[in-house]
Amino acid sequence: MESELIELATPFPDKYIRQKPGKANASYVNHGVIRQRLLDVVGFYDWSIDREIYQEDGTLTGCIGTLTVRVGGKDIKVQGSGDVEHNQGTNGANLKHAESDAFKRAAMNLGLGLHLWCGDEYFLYNKNQDVTTQEVTEPTS
Repeated sequence: MESELIELATPFPDKYIRQKPGKANASYVNHGVIRQRLLDVVGFYDWSIDREIYQEDGTLTGCIGTLTVRVGGKDIKVQGSGDVEHNQGTNGANLKHAESDAFKRAAMNLGLGLHLWCGDEYFLYNKNQDVTTQEVTEPTS
């Protein structure tokens, strides 16, 4: 696995993990922290909203976006979809919330914050740590 992907799969320290009020086991990391980790690991990236999703009454309820990063010398594109948990009153405010959710979900497709979705079943980081720390020995004759 590329070193950037291992870094992206590294769990966030507890000090960055928040709990959604009134929701058991609903951990999250703030949008700005996600963006900082992404910039720190892969440098500049490209993010675009591909499609906005509206209800029949014209209320924006979600969006789909594409995140493009450079990993191992190759451009990698991942998508994420986001929704508006609670109508914010205007389509602009709704888009802001949906975009944040879509961005974080796209980043999760690169391993970023994946441990929050997996909980106790998260194994990716430890598996790759074991692989990268194993010593390579020369065969004996």
